[in-house]
Amino acid sequence: MKPSDAGQGAGYWYPPATEGATHHAATGIDVLNALRAYRTVESGLRRALSQRLSINDTDLGALRHLLGVWQKDEGASPKELALALGISSASTTLVIDRLEKAGFIRRRRHPVDRRAVILEPGDRATDEFRSAFDIEKRGVLAAADGLTAEETETVTRFLRSMEQAIADAVRQPDHTLGS
Repeated sequence: MKPSDAGQGAGYWYPPATEGATHHAATGIDVLNALRAYRTVESGLRRALSQRLSINDTDLGALRHLLGVWQKDEGASPKELALALGISSASTTLVIDRLEKAGFIRRRRHPVDRRAVILEPGDRATDEFRSAFDIEKRGVLAAADGLTAEETETVTRFLRSMEQAIADAVRQPDHTLGS
């Protein structure tokens, strides 16, 4: 999917800021539509990676999380993975089973607590998975590195405030449903 294709349906949530105007100053609506278009393209990339690796979206999210943990030279437990994905321990076991069978991870007994399990990279995780994510990482990093210091600060502040707005909305009960 090309970035211009993603913008086609971006106004379904937020109305176009200025219908028919040829040149206008960007508005908050334009920013939200651009963010939505980015998310659409990024979702397409996730789907393509899932297909390339022959795994589902939950498994892909698990691998993303585990790769981040492993890059910090930390061990990952099934419980930590369940918390990161927001899924039950039973669902986490199924994810781990699928990823282990596919060669992306290995289970290893904890060196101190023999009852505990540590998840570590499997044969496919180090090569195939990392090369698949390098495509995304290179392009996104180049885009971020192209920002000035002031732009970086502005974008970071905006994204953090969006993150907080969504977190606040999730914590608040929805009074519009069932009322």
